[in-house]
Amino acid sequence: MTGPTPPAVDAERARAAGEQLVAAVRAWADAVAPVLRTVAEQFATPAAQLCEAGVVDDQGRQTRRDRPAWQSPYGPARTRRRKH
Repeated sequence: MTGPTPPAVDAERARAAGEQLVAAVRAWADAVAPVLRTVAEQFATPAAQLCEAGVVDDQGRQTRRDRPAWQSPYGPARTRRRKH
């Protein structure tokens, strides 16, 4: 059993559609780029302040932990009572 026959594609129309798509994506990228630059600049200041304060490292990871990784902030786990 074979599938349906694909429609005939006009190479010129496909090329024109591709050019329109590229133009639309470029226009969108040009419109969004200034906004993304502004957002990145706004995040850079608090991020730099956190690094200077020693709260995070240059990768954004926490530098100091208040407790060992295995210890829960909610206290030790409750023990189960065994039924005999």
